[in-house]
Amino acid sequence: MIKHIVMWNIKEDLDLDRTRQTLKEKLEALTHAVESLKELSVGFNYNTSEAKRDVVLITSFLDKDGLDAYIVHPAHVQVGEYVRQVTKDRVVVDYEY
Repeated sequence: MIKHIVMWNIKEDLDLDRTRQTLKEKLEALTHAVESLKELSVGFNYNTSEAKRDVVLITSFLDKDGLDAYIVHPAHVQVGEYVRQVTKDRVVVDYEY
């Protein structure tokens, strides 16, 4: 199994709550669109540390081929375009378990 974890900070000039909610809805819609995606969870951070991120996406795939298929899937690419418009940075971790 592969875990794919992505964390973002929302751009400061946007409404944090509204943008996070829209982002969550778009990400959760991927569950029904991408067959290789086995689990998906979206969370909002409440920690105020300097190292914080506003939103986290945690996904699971059976194998690297499943993750690779997700990355290029048209639904994921479309959501990615929105994500890049509303976020200022990104941190990614992929690992096998």
